Amino acid sequence: MTEPSRRSFIRSASLACGSVLLLPSCRQQPGGYRFFTAAEAACLVAFCEQIIPGDESPGATDAGVIWYIDRQLSGVFEYDRESYRNGLKNLQSLCSVQFEKNFERLAFPEQTTLLKKLEANQLTAMEWPTGKPADFFNLVRSHTMQGFYGSPIHGGNKDYVSFRMLRLDDPLVIGQNRYRT
Repeated sequence: MTEPSRRSFIRSASLACGSVLLLPSCRQQPGGYRFFTAAEAACLVAFCEQIIPGDESPGATDAGVIWYIDRQLSGVFEYDRESYRNGLKNLQSLCSVQFEKNFERLAFPEQTTLLKKLEANQLTAMEWPTGKPADFFNLVRSHTMQGFYGSPIHGGNKDYVSFRMLRLDDPLVIGQNRYRT
């Protein structure tokens, strides 16, 4: 048996250290999400589709907005995690009491009516026990817009769907060979 060379030892040690450091960032929930549970994601997808519904043009789901929000809550937006947990819990609880089903199972017009009440802060403390409903609505609306119109590099706007909808050219990315000849 020969002893490993210094170069192969360093390569193996680097690979092992890199794997250990990368592993925590690769943790995902069973549905493939980093932050959301499958139930939370289903509710948020319906919420985002209310903000940017798909029709003849792509909607929030087509742009992968849920993946953008999930990715950002696992990193840059970690300070909004509690707002999402409480807001989604409040929304599902409200729907359970008023409609005896989850938000994502409501008909589109019922969802619209409910979200209008959230946006206008027209819910009581009994109906929405944690925080202000308008704050949660505005947070989700803001993140949905970012995920739909932003750069795909951040996890949303899959395949530049919003750019194509607006008939904009794909942006040139410095450092990558995406120039057209």
